[in-house]
Amino acid sequence: MSNRAPSLGIDIGATKTQGIVLDAHARVIADRVRPTEPGPDGVVATALAVGRECLSLAGLDVTDLGGVGIGIPGRVDHRTGAVSTAVNLGVDHLALGSVLAEELGAVVHVDNDVKATALGAADYLRTRDADLTYLNFGTGIASATLVGGRLIRGEGNLAGEVGHVPVDPSAGRCGCGQFGCIEVLAGGGRIADRLAATPFSLPGLLNSAEAGDQTAVTEALRIANGIATAVQLVVLAYGSDRVVLGGGVIRTAPGLVDLSRHLLAQRAEQSSFLASLDLPARVVVLPATYPLAAIGAALSGAGQRGQG
Repeated sequence: MSNRAPSLGIDIGATKTQGIVLDAHARVIADRVRPTEPGPDGVVATALAVGRECLSLAGLDVTDLGGVGIGIPGRVDHRTGAVSTAVNLGVDHLALGSVLAEELGAVVHVDNDVKATALGAADYLRTRDADLTYLNFGTGIASATLVGGRLIRGEGNLAGEVGHVPVDPSAGRCGCGQFGCIEVLAGGGRIADRLAATPFSLPGLLNSAEAGDQTAVTEALRIANGIATAVQLVVLAYGSDRVVLGGGVIRTAPGLVDLSRHLLAQRAEQSSFLASLDLPARVVVLPATYPLAAIGAALSGAGQRGQG
């Protein structure tokens, strides 16, 4: 990467907000985390506090920056920086980009947090021009895809809502109104609802399954099938040569990734077409401690990565 001005990236989550500063060589030189204050005013105040603390740690002024990037959940208009329906943040509508730009005195680029994370994942893997999909298994499920290093956005920046593809009508109704969506199988919210009626939690699910508990076996297979189906879907739709898995479900029960790979291998045994794709080998999990979303936000804010 050629030398550029430093950039600030801020990842705004429902519980915490993380900011980082990248230097001219895209190395992290400041890192700060604060609890997120909910509501429009709280989100803005938290982002400003984290951003200013990062600049102080890096010994920089906002005028030294090449750009500022923000990643945030919800519907995001990346062209205007407006955020809507960020339910877990208590935000119905917020002109986040223009508000932060005025407060900071800098150009601010706002994007959906999953899309920012995809950029961070590509940077970590040093595959800036590759075809890559990031799949986030949190309370809900969403993906972001890079083709030739550029984000696929679709109308209204909606591309990637793969959690709402119905695959098993018998699995129950999704919050979107459909039946048997991938999110019903493997979304953290629905998993928590099901496990509330059992004696085990998600971190211990696979241990209980390996011990022979049939309820645990059924649940583990249900989740892993959802993960495997999401992987298969994005590879068939976009041809992604790497599918990076992340989110709370994956961090809490990482063994589900191996089970998903196993299920993908079983599917390939019945299909020469799937066998030719070698889906298990495309699945990647990156270190949970690496700030993918904040780094991706910083890169997009500086205009260094594929905006699509």
